[in-house]
Amino acid sequence: MQRLRRLLGRPEAALFVLVLAGYAYFYQAGGWNQNSRFDLTRALVERGTARIDKYHKNTGDKARREKHYYCDKAPGVSWLGVPAYALARGVIAGGGGEHPTPRFLADAAYAVTVWSVAIPSALSLLAMCMLLAALGVGLRARLAVAAASGLATLAFPYSTLLYGHQVCAAMTLATFAILVRARDAGPSWRALVAAGLLLGGAVAVEYPSALAGLAIAGYAASIARRWRSLWWLVAGAALPGIALALYHWLAFGGPLALPYDFSTQPHRSMGFFMGLGVPDPGALAGILVTPYRGLFFSAPWLLFALPGGVRLWRARRPEAAVCVVIALFYLWLNASLVDWEGGWALGPRYLVPCIPFLAVLAAGLALPLSAERARSRVVRAGWAVAAAAALYSAYLMLVGTAVKPEVPIGEKHPFGNYLLPRFRKGNLSANTQSIDSVNAPPHSAVQAWNLGHRMGLDGRATLIPLAVVWVACGAWLLLAVRLREQSGSATLEGAVDQEKKA
Repeated sequence: MQRLRRLLGRPEAALFVLVLAGYAYFYQAGGWNQNSRFDLTRALVERGTARIDKYHKNTGDKARREKHYYCDKAPGVSWLGVPAYALARGVIAGGGGEHPTPRFLADAAYAVTVWSVAIPSALSLLAMCMLLAALGVGLRARLAVAAASGLATLAFPYSTLLYGHQVCAAMTLATFAILVRARDAGPSWRALVAAGLLLGGAVAVEYPSALAGLAIAGYAASIARRWRSLWWLVAGAALPGIALALYHWLAFGGPLALPYDFSTQPHRSMGFFMGLGVPDPGALAGILVTPYRGLFFSAPWLLFALPGGVRLWRARRPEAAVCVVIALFYLWLNASLVDWEGGWALGPRYLVPCIPFLAVLAAGLALPLSAERARSRVVRAGWAVAAAAALYSAYLMLVGTAVKPEVPIGEKHPFGNYLLPRFRKGNLSANTQSIDSVNAPPHSAVQAWNLGHRMGLDGRATLIPLAVVWVACGAWLLLAVRLREQSGSATLEGAVDQEKKA
């Protein structure tokens, strides 16, 4: 009973289960991006090579060097998927031999996505809670912000896709959380090694993570008690860095030779770093406010990052500057890309890695207020607006995730003309592209599914089991918060009694 009470009293555990249930509920099937990453995982496990020659026809996202084909993405997500795919081959029927069955490949891709993307993404919300606690944000507020970041932003749909953006977001946020927590006492060598390992891993997942890495490394330097201790950060980053350099050498002929240099799509290598160049004002508007790809159109509650960041800065928290710099770096990157819209996508997918940092800025509004100000009508109205905006965003993200996160590039009003009409009709999990397009059933057949479909349900009814799980987890979360607050009150009362006795 004591163990059960301890578990029930952990709101972070309830939050993790609630969010992971949403992420793991959906299988989005294939697409060029996820097929390319899954091809590399398959090649590593099935053939012990980085060459995807056997599978390359099922994706247009590929690199070609000396008559051989490779994944044109950073290899980190594919590496993370290796143990999950290897285990699936031994557990799921149909995975042996030269020709795995389409059903096996779909189930294996689902397992790889949950392991490589969904679980790290859900775990990162625990890191966010830890970070916000270190900044002085109260229990209820930090849980609310973390839940909104996980389910009311593009983090939701991109945690169900075998892409690198959300894994990058998870790793860089976790790095920042480790350093922020260690700020007052100065980061230990263990904290610096862990931070370096995560930063190096983030670059192995998405090369542009180096931009966030610069800002976070600068923060580490500012809080380190001794400059020499930063070598522990470098040592942590060295392990994934050496693995990445070795992969580049073996696949592309040199440690600094990137797969995009050999991409079959020439625009991938434009700009002076990963497409980085002169920002286009039209693209900037497109990725921020338009119905087409606007970040604040689909998640308006993130606009609270502006006043929240100001409040964090006035509270003399340098973390606000780090979050702002990271957000600006990614805005610059996205607005300067030739394909700034991100192809078939939901929202500005290249901005996904900076979303948790915008959420941290928004949480600045939840810093403690005086009792009088906390009760004011303006503050209460502000919280009501924020809650309504977050609920609206969560609804849009659920719709996009449930129907099809990869909206056709030519659809200028993804929600109004494509996703919402299909959701109302019950046309969920609509993707017809397989994870193995070459040997899959006809392209007209639906390949995506959610766990409700697997239970025999149809249409919007497939979301009922998820709703049940969410209600149960929500009840657990509320109970856990109450138990935590009661425990805190009891501890405080005990301390006061002891002080009186003394």
